[in-house]
Amino acid sequence: MASDLQLLIDHLAEEVGSSVVLEDHEQRTLAHSSQVGIIDELRRDSILHRATPPEIITWLRGLGIASATEPVLVPGHAEGAILPRVCAPARYRDRLLGFVWVIDDDGSVAATHLGTIAKTAEHAAVLLYEEQLAQRLMGQVLSHLLSPSEELRAAAAQQIADQALFSSGQPVAAVVIQPMATGAPVDLGLVLEQGLTDVGWEAPAGSLLRLALSDHAVLLVRVRVSDDAALELAGAARVACAHRLQAAGGAPVRVVAAIGDPCAELSHVVASYRQARLAAKVATAIPSTGDIVRWTELGVFRALAQLPTREAQEAALDPRVAALLDVGEPALIDTVETFLDLAGDVKAASEALHLHRGTLYYRLAKAERLTGVDFSNGYDRLTVHLGLKLARLTGRSAGGP
Repeated sequence: MASDLQLLIDHLAEEVGSSVVLEDHEQRTLAHSSQVGIIDELRRDSILHRATPPEIITWLRGLGIASATEPVLVPGHAEGAILPRVCAPARYRDRLLGFVWVIDDDGSVAATHLGTIAKTAEHAAVLLYEEQLAQRLMGQVLSHLLSPSEELRAAAAQQIADQALFSSGQPVAAVVIQPMATGAPVDLGLVLEQGLTDVGWEAPAGSLLRLALSDHAVLLVRVRVSDDAALELAGAARVACAHRLQAAGGAPVRVVAAIGDPCAELSHVVASYRQARLAAKVATAIPSTGDIVRWTELGVFRALAQLPTREAQEAALDPRVAALLDVGEPALIDTVETFLDLAGDVKAASEALHLHRGTLYYRLAKAERLTGVDFSNGYDRLTVHLGLKLARLTGRSAGGP
């Protein structure tokens, strides 16, 4: 569909003899023609950053472009930084889906081509609506592809192959985008869908599939051993969703991206998805693992994250670790955990915690006294270290259940 829009914009630019840009309803650049004639800073910046500056959007909306049903003549502004142009709203059944912009520095375009521009905007609206409809249908297919039912997964994979919706011939990996609690009343599924759409416009056709759910989002991407396609898309999607969530809720939100192991067959990608979900769980509970994690690199957390039930996780917690948590001193627990994270290196732990070594030794001795562990014993260190990580994964906090 992106190629169809590009052809549409290129054809209009050739016909009217001026530079053309297509934006979505939020004024993010979707397609643009090659430079034809004179251009201005607005066109250059919107193409470079794929978005119109907020202050310019406010000015343009003040001219009525969002409520218009016919092309609008936009005057020049800011001492030549913005040349006069024609703005044609792309509407489908009264729903605003985007804008077609044509630079018109001498008024000749408006004098002779308004009808052509309006027709192009109508055509663009149909294509944009079809893209939205296709994404909704694809969401249903992907839900089946990631379902517990083997029969549904096989049927979904076959449908994707029959319709050539996804490139073939390479392994596929699942990427999960998981935001932390936003603290604001936002429609999380809708915001994640917007973030994935931002990433989707940048990706080559057929290179990824995307699905926004009520509490997380999923990308399926073709990968090769020699490239970092999954890692790059994971980073881009994490940033896009974080930006969208901050805009919707008014405050920064931590978002993690987790990557499952590649699968040879699309019908088996549910395994990669499950791994990515578990990896996201680890990353949200243990920030030190980073904001982008790979299942294959999580080490012992691969085992801890797969304990089957909360009851099993609680039962696996050593009583001495439970006693340490029950003391209810977060600073004491942080000291012990950091000391163990750094392999018992007192100097490194003191620096990381900004503590005098005497204070560090005092806290470690206090923890030994309260729990009965011996930090000079390797098995005790292992028990406490794993126990503290398991407590994080279960949500067990200092002094709490």
